[in-house]
Amino acid sequence: MSNPTDKANERRAEAELMKRVAARDHRAFAELSEKYSALIFSTAYKVLNHYEDTEDVMNEVLATIWKKADTYHPKKGSLVTWICTTARNRSIDRVRSVQRRSALYERFGKKVELDAPEARATGRELLYLSDARQVLQTAVVSLSPEQREVIELAYFEGLTQKQIAERIDSPLGTVKARIRRGVTRLRVSINEKLNGEGELLLSSVAE
Repeated sequence: MSNPTDKANERRAEAELMKRVAARDHRAFAELSEKYSALIFSTAYKVLNHYEDTEDVMNEVLATIWKKADTYHPKKGSLVTWICTTARNRSIDRVRSVQRRSALYERFGKKVELDAPEARATGRELLYLSDARQVLQTAVVSLSPEQREVIELAYFEGLTQKQIAERIDSPLGTVKARIRRGVTRLRVSINEKLNGEGELLLSSVAE
């Protein structure tokens, strides 16, 4: 069992490490990553139970630590607690994003069925509906990481552009440009695969 002196020394070491990371010390960040990556992974995996998603979240958490190391205050809790809380919250955000994305596909499916009631009588329209859902999913995934991030925050989480800028710690102009480029790329990709019928799909995305 550790004594108060050991804990105090550990807190000082954690604070010093985070100060170095906040000062953009790459060696300090490498040290932190090596020490805490397994903890971040295990924390995220308990929520996600999916290896690839967990790896993505782990990288996102490490990126957040790099960007926001100066927001860590040892008086508010240990570094382990801060890191675990960040990992858990980001994992929960990922789960909610997946749920919202699934709901979006379902809303699009209902929209197509309402606009084309004959789809219930033939197989061709049903096949189109299935393909369209896959097209949307593939198109979003094919965006660059930066574009996908802002598109998902805007359309799947319903954040305003200003809120997105605050969430990802980027200028508002950068967020607007990424959303604009992302939507343009989605429109081109979807229209190519659905023979020009992508506007219906994009209208459901933008709702």
